[in-house]
Amino acid sequence: MKRILSLFGVLVVLFVTLWFLLYLYERVRFVITDNAYQYADIVDVSTEDVSGYIVELYKREFEAVKRGEPLFKVDDSTLKRELSALNEELKALISKKRELQEKLSRLKEQLPEEVKASELQVESLKGELLSYEERLKETEVKYSVLLKSARASLSAAQKSFEASKVNLERMERKFKRYGELYKRRVISSQQFEDIKSAYYLALSQFESSRANLEVAREKLKEAEAFKHTVNSLKAQVLSIRKKLGVLKSQLSVRKADLRRIGEIEASINEISHRINSLKEKVEKLKILISHTLVRAPISGLIAKRWKERGDYVSPGLPVYSIYDPNHFYVLAWVDESDIGYVEPGEGVEVKLETCEGSFKGKVISVGTSAGSVFALIPRDTSQGEYVRVTQRVPVKIRVFNVPLKCIKPGTNASVKISKD
Repeated sequence: MKRILSLFGVLVVLFVTLWFLLYLYERVRFVITDNAYQYADIVDVSTEDVSGYIVELYKREFEAVKRGEPLFKVDDSTLKRELSALNEELKALISKKRELQEKLSRLKEQLPEEVKASELQVESLKGELLSYEERLKETEVKYSVLLKSARASLSAAQKSFEASKVNLERMERKFKRYGELYKRRVISSQQFEDIKSAYYLALSQFESSRANLEVAREKLKEAEAFKHTVNSLKAQVLSIRKKLGVLKSQLSVRKADLRRIGEIEASINEISHRINSLKEKVEKLKILISHTLVRAPISGLIAKRWKERGDYVSPGLPVYSIYDPNHFYVLAWVDESDIGYVEPGEGVEVKLETCEGSFKGKVISVGTSAGSVFALIPRDTSQGEYVRVTQRVPVKIRVFNVPLKCIKPGTNASVKISKD
């Protein structure tokens, strides 16, 4: 029994000695650290530029997802109402612009010709009016002269008639008286014949003056009748003036419309700017509405779902966290005394706590500073309270041929790097 115990003791001592020698050999031959963890580049997925309540969640935690697959949907009803209002306003502006363009086209085609035609009509009527006004002046002068002459002639004829009448009456009395005297043989035949001749001369002068009076009256009537010609010309002048006034008014309106072409063009330009601005707003709203359906930016696994249906989300607040297991790595913290042996590209043996066995790997990069530099509360040794603490430098390692079930970011790993 003692021999068995002695043999067992020798074996134990031998095993411990061999283990210790192996431990020393590995520590001398390799850089070894148990301060290593699985890592993956985790992508936090949130809305890009919209806020709102989550109305649908399409993926569960730990579920696989492909790039471009829908992850969640944010309520877009408010954005759609705004889009509908903008589309209605845009439609109204486009219709108004079309109407103004048609009106502008019509004005540009018709107005210049209409203005030119109206100007020609106005000039023509002005010439016609000038001609009629000159005729009217001449006619008024002629009427005045005729009327004055006729009245003077009538007055003279009237006086001549009155005088011849008085003379006739006087000669008639004298003729009768001398006739009686001649019958009684008081006067001679020669005297009677003289009186008789004088009487017939007075009668002839009376008839002549009466005829002249009638002629003068007719000429006065003709002169007065000439007034109708004057009135007719006045009416024509008045009519032309009225017509000219209407044409001038129409010409003024057309010229005002011609000036409105610039105003309409300015209105069209302003509406065009508003339309372009609204179109930009519409496109932005469409983009925002499309952004309410958030899709997976990468293929991978859902590491965490941070929100539930009905929660409010804003840009920057994660709803899902995704990582790609094909791009996982191990981050090992190597003592500062051993970091000089580690170079990018060196082979690495990695043991994962999630799996049995070891896996081959390769150093991707070596940190350029110790992890303590980025500690939330860095050590303050300015007062002289100094205790030497070994610092560690991060080393990023890519591991090959790891089964998907073994990839668990955050779990422990052991790393062995050759010092050669």
